[in-house]
Amino acid sequence: MKKIVLWLALIGFATLIIVACSSSSDENPTSTSSASLPDYATTTLSGKIGVDWTFQTGRMVVPSSSSGSYWYYMTNDNLSNACSSTYTGTSSNPIVVYSRDAAPTVGETELGWGTGQGTVTFYAGGTNYGISKGKISIDTVTTTAVTGKMYAIFGSDTDLEINGTFSLSRCCYDNSTYSVCSE
Repeated sequence: MKKIVLWLALIGFATLIIVACSSSSDENPTSTSSASLPDYATTTLSGKIGVDWTFQTGRMVVPSSSSGSYWYYMTNDNLSNACSSTYTGTSSNPIVVYSRDAAPTVGETELGWGTGQGTVTFYAGGTNYGISKGKISIDTVTTTAVTGKMYAIFGSDTDLEINGTFSLSRCCYDNSTYSVCSE
């Protein structure tokens, strides 16, 4: 009988440890309700990524195969060619990157780590911030462009928060380079 009581006590203690370990607070939660997030700003996507940041140029890269991901790149540089320019993130000039396996469609997606969601990364030189708190809404998809709005924040850090509208060139691979899609 003592062995059974001791065994049950050990199982109860182990369960308590597992429950305690799994209920830690997460600086960047995997799930939020878009209803609890702020409304989208109606101005150009901007905010702080360690430094003041305002969207200038961006692209959405169409994968060259049916199994690839759609990549969205945004910079506060005014680049002459959104499709073929290099997007390099530094601490004084960060970039924003978002990817999904599915082609862009009109509608809202909550950021997160789950299936059907996506994450945003703020590339700020040697530091990359994986953002899973926020939302992105695609408003229009044409042959040559994707427009929408985004709200993204790292935890509750307002020094790592952006909000507003964007318009991206839709870029396709053609003859060893990327250019604005034609179909």
